[in-house]
Amino acid sequence: MCASTEGPEGPARGRAAKAVLALLLFFAPPLLACSGSETGGGRVDDAGSSDAAARADAPAPARDAAPDDADAGPSCPAGSTLRSARTSCTGAPLVPPPAFASSIAAAQPGEIVSMAGMKESSAPCLPVVVCTPDDAPALIFSDSPELPSADGVLYADTIPKGRYRLYVYHANGGALPRKFPIVVLDQGASPAKITILRRGLAAPSKQYVSVGKTVLLDWLGDRAPIEIVVPPGERVLLDPALDALHAEKDELVHAIYDVVVDATVKVSFVSVPATADAATVTAGLSLLARDPDHQRGTFPAADVLIAATDDAQAPGVRRLRLGDGSIDATLEGVDATTGEAQKLLGNYGMQYRLALGRPKTAHAGVSPRGGAWGGAVRAGGSSTALPAAVQALETTTDAIALGAIDAKAELRLLTAGGSNLPVDLFLLTP
Repeated sequence: MCASTEGPEGPARGRAAKAVLALLLFFAPPLLACSGSETGGGRVDDAGSSDAAARADAPAPARDAAPDDADAGPSCPAGSTLRSARTSCTGAPLVPPPAFASSIAAAQPGEIVSMAGMKESSAPCLPVVVCTPDDAPALIFSDSPELPSADGVLYADTIPKGRYRLYVYHANGGALPRKFPIVVLDQGASPAKITILRRGLAAPSKQYVSVGKTVLLDWLGDRAPIEIVVPPGERVLLDPALDALHAEKDELVHAIYDVVVDATVKVSFVSVPATADAATVTAGLSLLARDPDHQRGTFPAADVLIAATDDAQAPGVRRLRLGDGSIDATLEGVDATTGEAQKLLGNYGMQYRLALGRPKTAHAGVSPRGGAWGGAVRAGGSSTALPAAVQALETTTDAIALGAIDAKAELRLLTAGGSNLPVDLFLLTP
């Protein structure tokens, strides 16, 4: 699923456009020590193991790139800190064809509209500040090996109290039904509590982008928090509903959880037969080797807040490119089972909080730039699949409508697994 830069992809993979080769890296975090795990055939979920003190959610080194205009002193909204700023974008807004201006204004969110010959990628950029929300979770990402056929631990990390996003993305590479649950171990002397704030699940399927969109819509929905208590020295399933998702050959199991933990716990993403008692057998599982094309790891600051900075709003189209490293720096972290540095090309699992409204109401859309793309957006209390009627938008001459953006609007946008990047998010001011 993770981004690749060349060649055809396997069925469960998305690939970013070749622009990812020129990624702008905002920070270089230190390598974290192996979290009580052994490489190769060693056990990675031993209740008696000791874990490294260096953590993925420890204070990160500065990520701010130098602002384009240092004298402007750009700042972030309250509750966030500056990563970078782009305060000057040259060129007049692109004048859209009248037919496109009319159709994007009339379209419902999620509807595909023709850009009527407009070269959207030639529109000037939108001046923005890029910020890290104070409550941004660390992303614990499991997508390698993407097609496991054997029993084992896919990824594991020991995490202190804090906020995390757990991301499961694995297809069954074997002939018999298989599942990919998350098992939590409390190695302390007191019970640990995990609160699930958000959860996204979907039935296993070979339609990978559709699965990704369903998971995102479920995750974006409102639900009551769920609390799980882990007794000291014991392992429990994070969610029996994930354990109940059994994949046939080549079917994808995908899930996203936002959680808060109140004590140090070990989380293990495992591959076991559909009939296995995962909480019981995890102690005896060995670490499965990564495959060369996908990532796993722990990545700090998996939410980004992007806010428009200028109040001047001339008619026409401006754009914001996502997924190529120019604005949303590639997430960097570590594979806690090996200590190897990791880059999450495509930033799958990143939530974009977009505060782009300005004095005049504008119409927003998404235009794929690297190939077939799908995702989901939440605005005004409702969530929408992007695109709504088909699995993905495969053309670069059409756009997916996001609706009207006023001065108070904030969008929450995520890319579905299996999609291609980058994409342009554009604003058209009538």
